[in-house]
Amino acid sequence: MSAKKCQRCGSENIVGVNGKTGDQCNLINRLTGAEIVDYVPPNIGLGRDEDYIEFEYCADCGQMQGKFPVKLPKKLN
Repeated sequence: MSAKKCQRCGSENIVGVNGKTGDQCNLINRLTGAEIVDYVPPNIGLGRDEDYIEFEYCADCGQMQGKFPVKLPKKLN
């Protein structure tokens, strides 16, 4: 099995993060100040369903792994 490589630097030092949110999470758009407390929104690169946060990042360069840019929910714009 070959290791996953970072999209930016090619490192194999990829860290997976996942956790249960307890039904809701807090999301803040630092650019606009908009904030929502809700279930994890789909398709923003942070989760697989409404209750779980799940993402990967490179421990060498800090690059989040996945397809970006993403479209933020209207509540965060």
